[in-house]
Amino acid sequence: MHGPPIAVVIHTMAGTIEGCTSWFLNPASQVSAHYGVGIDGDFVRYINRRDTAWSNGLLEDGNRWPGPPGVNPNWLTVSIETEDLGNPVQLVTDAQYTRVRTLVRTVMSTYPSIEWLMGHSVITPLSRPDCPGDRWIASGLLKQLADEAELDLLV
Repeated sequence: MHGPPIAVVIHTMAGTIEGCTSWFLNPASQVSAHYGVGIDGDFVRYINRRDTAWSNGLLEDGNRWPGPPGVNPNWLTVSIETEDLGNPVQLVTDAQYTRVRTLVRTVMSTYPSIEWLMGHSVITPLSRPDCPGDRWIASGLLKQLADEAELDLLV
């Protein structure tokens, strides 16, 4: 990380924890996240919080990134991938939501500089317009999470 993070970015995996882990372990993928949270609430820490994860991509036209202009958002975010079993309408379970909320609170206690909770589509609206998808956005759970964490929400 190149500075204290200002945001937590929520993603949907478009698959399983096992598949995501396998992809992150593949050097050809050139991507990573800080955490992955399963439907059952179990989680994996892929990299240390103080390290840069590469799951957000680069800023695309139409982005709503609130950070400094010209700064790669991967440098100033903590990323949480959430399992959806390859089903974009898979509901976020209570166990998954509770674990994500706990991780957000833990990260915030380490980094009081965090002001924003956002979906991946805020950064990459062209290539990832449906991440984290209706399972988080239309359901109201991303807003609920932002409200509970007292963070500004961007979707």
